[in-house]
Amino acid sequence: MGVGEKASIDERGRITIPSDIRKTIGKKNFKITLMDKDTIILKAITNQDDILHKIQNIKLTGDPEKTHTDFSTIKDKFSGKHLEDP
Repeated sequence: MGVGEKASIDERGRITIPSDIRKTIGKKNFKITLMDKDTIILKAITNQDDILHKIQNIKLTGDPEKTHTDFSTIKDKFSGKHLEDP
């Protein structure tokens, strides 16, 4: 990291990121930030599908006896109010 490569802007305003940097990053979407007149920062954006896939693969573990709770039995402990049937 920290090694710069030269890039230029073509006639349509596009900047080509060198292939070795693209391969290292492995992303296609970026957030661009203009820091000052001479500094542009590109930050890779993670694909939302990648995030969804990671969330779906989270394996939660715990006590099977505590997977379901009847909250009416613990409401008073936490200052809950019971609503009477009309």
